[in-house]
Amino acid sequence: MKKIVSALLILLILSMQAGFVKASPSEKMKGICIHGEEIEEEGAESVLKKIKTAGYNSVFLLIKNPQGEVYYKSNFFPVKYPVLGEVIDAAKKENIKVYVYFPVFMDKFYGEKHPDALMERADGKKNSYYISLTNEKYFGYIKRLLSELALFDINGIALDYIRFPNGSYDFSSGFESIAKQNGINFNHVKSVAYKTFIYPADWKTMFYLYGKDNDVTKWVNLRMKIVQNEAYLLKNYIKALNPSLKVGAFTVARGFKYKIGETDNIKETYQYEIVNFAQGYDNLTKLDFIVPMVYLKSLKETPEYAISVNKKLKENGKMNVYTGVNPYGISESDTEKELFYAFSTGDGVVLFRYPIFGMGKAECGKIIPGEKANVKISCQDGKEKTIVKYINRESFIPSFGDCIFVSPFYQYKALYFFIGKKSILKDAPPFYKNKIFFMDTAPFIKDNRTFVPIRFVSENLGALVEWDGEKREVTIIQNDLTIVMKIGSKKISVNGKTAFMDTAPFIKDNRTFVPIRFVSENLGALVEWDGEKREVTIEQFVRID
Repeated sequence: MKKIVSALLILLILSMQAGFVKASPSEKMKGICIHGEEIEEEGAESVLKKIKTAGYNSVFLLIKNPQGEVYYKSNFFPVKYPVLGEVIDAAKKENIKVYVYFPVFMDKFYGEKHPDALMERADGKKNSYYISLTNEKYFGYIKRLLSELALFDINGIALDYIRFPNGSYDFSSGFESIAKQNGINFNHVKSVAYKTFIYPADWKTMFYLYGKDNDVTKWVNLRMKIVQNEAYLLKNYIKALNPSLKVGAFTVARGFKYKIGETDNIKETYQYEIVNFAQGYDNLTKLDFIVPMVYLKSLKETPEYAISVNKKLKENGKMNVYTGVNPYGISESDTEKELFYAFSTGDGVVLFRYPIFGMGKAECGKIIPGEKANVKISCQDGKEKTIVKYINRESFIPSFGDCIFVSPFYQYKALYFFIGKKSILKDAPPFYKNKIFFMDTAPFIKDNRTFVPIRFVSENLGALVEWDGEKREVTIIQNDLTIVMKIGSKKISVNGKTAFMDTAPFIKDNRTFVPIRFVSENLGALVEWDGEKREVTIEQFVRID
C-alpha cells in the first residue's frame, strides 16, 4: 500500500558542469493578429486592454495590406489608417509586445504601376496583386518599407506570403532566364504546370513528377531556393537596420505528415506543400521564428496535426515555432486541444484574428491529481461562471465553450523510480503512457533514505536547473518559482525567502544530493513510496503555457 513520503529522503543527483550555465524560463508566445480597421474603429487602448485581459502577451499588426496600403505614417507609401503609433503606445501600457507583418509578394498598388514586375501563370495570365519574387526593383521598394518600420519601437517583423500562390506561377520572363541559367528545360516545365493547374487541371502531374522528372525536380528546388534567399536577404537587411528586431515568417503548413504514396489525398503530402508554395521543412530555418498556419478547417486535420508540424520544424532548425491557429469554423474543444499540442511541442501560438472569435479568460485554483479545483470563467461578452472540476490524472485543457482561452494549460506528468534499476517509467498523456527511459545511475537506499537523480526529476517536472561552480550553488527555476541551494548548507532561498531543509545538499561523485522533501514541499509535487514494490512515484501538473 502506498503512503505519501514524509520520512524518506530522495537523493537528487545533478550532473555538475565546469562553469555557470545561464538559463531562465521564457513565457510562451500568446499572440493574436490584429488589423488596422478594427483599431481605427474601436481604438487601440480598448482593443489592447481586451487582448491583455484574455491573457495574450503579443500582437501582430498587419502593417501593409494586399492592396499596398500601410497602417502607419509614411512618407512614401499610400496610407490607409496610421494606427501603428497608437498600437505601440497602448501596448506599452499593457506590457504587450508588438510585431508587424505584411504579405511580401502581394501589392496591388505596386503591381498596377509596374505590370512588368508581376508573376505570370503557365497560361500567360497575370494577377495585379502578385509581384515576382525575382524582381529586384520591388525588393528595393520593400526595403524602403522596412527602413521606415525600423524607426518604430516594435519587437519584430513577420514576413507573410513569402512564397508562390500555387504551382502555376512564376513563368515570367525574369524567372525564365533564371531557370535556363540553372539548366532547366523551361518549356517542358511550363507544359507540365499547364496540364497540372490550368487545363485539364488534374492537380496531379507535377506533384507526381517531382523527384522523378529531372527538370521538374530542379524547377521546384529552384523556387524553394529563391524563397529562402529572399527571406534571408530581408532578414539580414532588417538586422542591419535594427539588430534587436526578431524576424520571422507566416508559412503554409500542409504535407507535414505524408509523402505521395503514403496517403490518397495529394493535399496532405509534402509534394503538395513544396510544388505549390515552395515552403518546406527546412528552407526558412535560419529565421528567428516561424508561424506555421495549422488551420484545422481548411486542412481537415485533427488537433494533433500541430504535433507533426512542430516536430518537423524543430528537427530542421533552431528557430522558435509559434503555431498559427484559426478558430473560425472549429469547435472550442478542438481549438483548445490544438493550442495544448502547440504549447506542448512548440514555443507558443499566434491566433488569427481579433475579433472574429470570442476571447475568454480561465483562472484555476491549485491543480492536484485526484482532487477538485475551482475554475473561474470570464468571457468577452460579459458572461462569468465558476466550475468545480474533478482533476483526473490527465492533462488539463481549459475548454468550456463560448470562448477561446490561451491559458492556463497543465500537462500531467508522473515519474516511477525503481530501487536498483536505471530504467524509469514516465507518464505524460496524451503523448505516451508508461514509456521507459534510462538514467545513468540507479536509485538506491541508504540510511533508510531513497536517492534518485535531480536533473531528471527537475527537468521532467518542467523546471530548469543551473549550477554555479564558483558559488557552489544549485538553482532550480519552475514558472514563477526560483529556489537556490548552497552545498553544505541547510538554508535555502525560495523566491528570495529563507527556508531550511533537514539535510544539507552535498556532493558525491561530482553529483549534488538534496532531500525529497524539497520536491514535495517546494516544487509542489506529490511523492509516494510503495515499500512492497520498492517504487517511488512523483506526480505533478506542469503548466506549459
